[in-house]
Amino acid sequence: MALLSTHDLKARYGDFQALYGVDFEIAAGEVVALIGANGAGKSTLLKSIMGLLRVAANMVRLDGQPVGGSQPHRMVARGVAIVPEGRRLFAGMSVVDNLRVAVDHAALGRGDAWTIERIFALFPILEEKQSVPVQSLSGGQQQMVAIGRALLNQPRLLLCDEISLGLAPKVVREIYQSISSISKNGTAVVLVEQDVGLAKSASDRLYCMLEGRMTLTGRSAEMSREAIGEAYFGVSHAVA
Repeated sequence: MALLSTHDLKARYGDFQALYGVDFEIAAGEVVALIGANGAGKSTLLKSIMGLLRVAANMVRLDGQPVGGSQPHRMVARGVAIVPEGRRLFAGMSVVDNLRVAVDHAALGRGDAWTIERIFALFPILEEKQSVPVQSLSGGQQQMVAIGRALLNQPRLLLCDEISLGLAPKVVREIYQSISSISKNGTAVVLVEQDVGLAKSASDRLYCMLEGRMTLTGRSAEMSREAIGEAYFGVSHAVA
């Protein structure tokens, strides 16, 4: 059974329909990449899963149970967390205070629980800068704080929306190395990504979206450039 799945998922922003019958699934501990151009519906899919957009209950299932339309805090309680596009940190607070906001004290008794100390082990630079106001960090360091904050919700499923956007290649490599460590810990990860090469190399499976629909899915290692190009653009056009 999939950890989370969507079936015939439709989503709207007012009169505008953004998703048209999307089917998607991810297993426990799996890393799945979600690619597509701007406006393809990738972020809308994450918002629908997270409860940030209202959808019918049976369109999203967690552990086989309908959860579509659940409020975001209830999805967090069920083990789903999101690293939103733009990070959305508390600018007037320090690194460690941004992390403390998310600490779930009830979960800290578990042996596998994420703690602030484990976040510092994952991202050592954050320990060095723990007392620094978060707005003074580099973009990559801020992204590390955003990932750490999400992990402190103790997720079984981590939704990452464009976490490489605007970052230097060296920083992107470091952040994606952390994703590998997170998945090895047993957390499933969805990566919304526009860099096709990065998405392929970092994931077990890959989905491609175009204009609110799924156009391709399969094992990342088996995807050809030609198939991805056609699914990404809607025409026969290879991508690097």
